[in-house]
Amino acid sequence: MTLKELAEILAAIRLKLIKIIVVIGVIWAFSFAFISDIVIIKIKEDLLPKGASLIYQAPLEGLILKLKISLIFGIIAVLPYLIYLSYKTLKTRTELLKSVNISRSNALIYGIIATLLFIGGVSYGYIIMLPIFLRFLFMSAQTQGVLTLYSISEFINFVVLMLSIFGIIFQMPLIMFFLIKNGITSLETFKYYRRYFYVGFFTIGAIITPPDVFTQIMVAVPMLLFFEISIIVVKILT
Repeated sequence: MTLKELAEILAAIRLKLIKIIVVIGVIWAFSFAFISDIVIIKIKEDLLPKGASLIYQAPLEGLILKLKISLIFGIIAVLPYLIYLSYKTLKTRTELLKSVNISRSNALIYGIIATLLFIGGVSYGYIIMLPIFLRFLFMSAQTQGVLTLYSISEFINFVVLMLSIFGIIFQMPLIMFFLIKNGITSLETFKYYRRYFYVGFFTIGAIITPPDVFTQIMVAVPMLLFFEISIIVVKILT
């Protein structure tokens, strides 16, 4: 892609980007006023280990945290349209997505499935993984004789990051189906490199969890499971 093509693309979507920014701003303000405090309290009640406490380390820490959470809601709200806009622009003005054809009905189906998978991943992390994970970290601190006081922004940011990771992990079947369906790669390629994916999954599990085999397995196993499910689903549907 040349600089001229990039400039033309930016000019074409300028007005739409302005609309996106306005929508993000409105949802940002609404979430800041009515939602962010509820989210923070809910996470604290559900996931903060018993015996641990949250503290402010700076006067503006709570305010900045609310602004971040509100911004996340705004971005999530416009993300489907932003993806569609990017696809349409790249499709019509570049050769990058020449072989990819997505109808509106298919786009709606992809969106619904992606949303359900993301909710499934977040639910797994929130209900199963994070309570065990955070309890392990708390007990580790207790065995070291350390007073467990978490910065509220660090704690909430960590929870949101982990939930986002699980939400993305659960998108694997859809991503693999999309790549194979549109001829970007093949099922045989995924099968051939299966062992490398396995190593990568356990590496990711080791990076984002404490040095505990059980929690690493709880991160890696869903990825392995969804990888194999994806292969089966794609084989049936393609």
